[in-house]
Amino acid sequence: MDIYDIFQNFRINDLAREAGQAKSHARANEVSLQGLQDQIDHLSMVCLAMSELLEEIGFNKEMLVAKIQEIDLRDGKLDGKFAPAIHCSGCGRKLAPRHVTCLYCGAKVKSDSVVQSQHGR
Repeated sequence: MDIYDIFQNFRINDLAREAGQAKSHARANEVSLQGLQDQIDHLSMVCLAMSELLEEIGFNKEMLVAKIQEIDLRDGKLDGKFAPAIHCSGCGRKLAPRHVTCLYCGAKVKSDSVVQSQHGR
């Protein structure tokens, strides 16, 4: 065996190892994706049940859509996403979630402020 064959065998083994790792990652991603799909299916069923219950007690779909739009606009953008605002622990003013320090008083924004603003504290 000459040096070229040794080098080629080394590269083949190295690439086979990388291919095995890629397959392993792909399998893990499939499992993760299936878990997310299961969660989406469950949430869809819960939302459908809540929507039907609301209709049974007198709320219509237009009222539900209006409430969804109201909640969507709380972050200032009608984009189908909910990004709760945070409140500064120093001055209490409302800030966008991306801020690390308060624009008004300069206080460091705590990460638990997001949790507090979601629970209305």
